[in-house]
Amino acid sequence: MTSQTTPPFKRGDTFALSGVYRINGVASQLTNQTIRSQLRTSVGGLVANLSAAIDPDQTVNPGRFYLSLVDPAQSATFPAPANLYCDVEVHDGGMVRSTETFIVPVVPDVSQ
Repeated sequence: MTSQTTPPFKRGDTFALSGVYRINGVASQLTNQTIRSQLRTSVGGLVANLSAAIDPDQTVNPGRFYLSLVDPAQSATFPAPANLYCDVEVHDGGMVRSTETFIVPVVPDVSQ
């Protein structure tokens, strides 16, 4: 199985991603769930905790969520070049499900 890869992220830029939570390929509403996410190195080292927000209109945008850095300035310290690994953990009562892991390639910024 190959992991999904986001477009390259330039170190120091604003980190913001959105996605859709799916079960068996079908967008699944996130009405009573909570979510969390982190960026980690290939060996599991924590790079950043992410702020994970669920779109408030799950009827129009089922499964839609948004990820950003808890501390936006932290992206300036990301290792580069490097691949960071991420998933989204969905908590629904006592059940925990995680999305597939996806890769965030980080590249050095040119304009500083």
